[in-house]
Amino acid sequence: MSPVEALRRYRGICPDWAGFQAALGHPQPVSLRPHPERIHPAELIKLLADAGLRASPVEWDAGSLRLSPDASPGRHWGHFAGLFQVQEESAQLPVRLLDPRPGERVLDLCAAPGNKTAQIALAMANRGLVVANELQSGRLPAVRQLVRRLGLRNVLIHRGAGESLPGVTGPYDRVLVDAPCSGEGTWRKYRLQRRNVARRVDQSERDELAARQIRLLDRAVRLCRPGGRIVYSTCTYAPEENEAVVDAVLRRHGDGLSVETASIAGFAVAEGITEWAGQRFDPRLAGALRVWPGATDTGGFFVVVLRRHGEPVDSADQPTGGSPAEASRTLPAHPATDAVLRRFGIDSVCLRGLEAGPDGGRYLHYRVAGQRWPARPRPDAFGLAAIGLQVKPVKPTTGLALWLAPAATRNCVALDAGQMAAFVQRQSVPLDDVKAALPLDGPGFVLVTHAGHGLGVARLNREGHLESQFPKAWVNPTPVFPAAG
Repeated sequence: MSPVEALRRYRGICPDWAGFQAALGHPQPVSLRPHPERIHPAELIKLLADAGLRASPVEWDAGSLRLSPDASPGRHWGHFAGLFQVQEESAQLPVRLLDPRPGERVLDLCAAPGNKTAQIALAMANRGLVVANELQSGRLPAVRQLVRRLGLRNVLIHRGAGESLPGVTGPYDRVLVDAPCSGEGTWRKYRLQRRNVARRVDQSERDELAARQIRLLDRAVRLCRPGGRIVYSTCTYAPEENEAVVDAVLRRHGDGLSVETASIAGFAVAEGITEWAGQRFDPRLAGALRVWPGATDTGGFFVVVLRRHGEPVDSADQPTGGSPAEASRTLPAHPATDAVLRRFGIDSVCLRGLEAGPDGGRYLHYRVAGQRWPARPRPDAFGLAAIGLQVKPVKPTTGLALWLAPAATRNCVALDAGQMAAFVQRQSVPLDDVKAALPLDGPGFVLVTHAGHGLGVARLNREGHLESQFPKAWVNPTPVFPAAG
């Protein structure tokens, strides 16, 4: 069936049904967020333009860019370099309304594929702690890859059912529940591939989803500290998965929860509804936010902001981003750290506020110092895998190179467009063709940059070739690069 036929049940609550139908008839624009620590939006616009990708600032968010629906920025070298993350505009709203701050403890209860986790971590300037929880082990690699590509040092990944996450892991200052849902709001995004075909969502599926959504949101409330903020969101239009879910949790917690009016300046949204199919919801749910594509040329979304009430917990019992002393101290000495800093001439000040761990694993991770996590449950990963310990000499990871290569003063080479294109296809580059402006200490690992940005790691062999160590999983058979010259 067509999307319009599948979504006709919402005609009575959609503010502009004609505009909604028109939007469903064509694919939505692509959007992305520049990495705030690595590139300015204006510079990224120019880099994309060099490759024939036209981007323009999003009116309601200076930190986002919009491209045409047929653009493929994920194949641009800047994506490999972690200069940006592709993320649909309306999907950015939940984190904007969560409003995470540096140094806080924040929980993303349903994290995969990780875009909102990354948005939270970068909004917190890589400080504090972001717990990315995900139930399905098959979806965790996407979260890990995003952590590495964007150089996130404040993210802890945990696998488990969100509704069962132990209280000992909290409390959290803010909790995001971007709940699994029927996904009706994403249909425009896939229109080019699906050719205007939508799947049917029956009532039994909606009931099953709603039951789990209630459990997830209820758990989020219990994990949030008194005075903290909870954001519940879905990418569907169904009231059964939106207002009805929040209404059930509001009734369960009584005066312990309030609804804060959700709005985004410059972004057209509709209010939440308070009645559906003969059922009345808490009138405060008019303060929720609904995104209808006809008004925004985006996907569809639902977001509500909740505040947990009660006395704030004592600061001695509430773990935060660590003390000022922990934030200012330099990373403790570690043989692998010392070897990498020495090899690449990187000032140890770049590692200020971090700690290293764990010992005995394949990788040395760098993570924000002073963050608490119980011995059980064990995390899947904690911090950025920075140095491979399984080879001698120790090997910097691609994640570390993307982050710190611009700070290197030794054993770092800059590639032109043609050489960069070969490097990301895991092809060797003759050193004679590379203008190495920094001292090279002979064979061994070197860091690689392009246009002033970290690109990865190579091994300089005795024959004078740079052997690309670009991750196999990141190689794209049809990349988009600027024309060489």
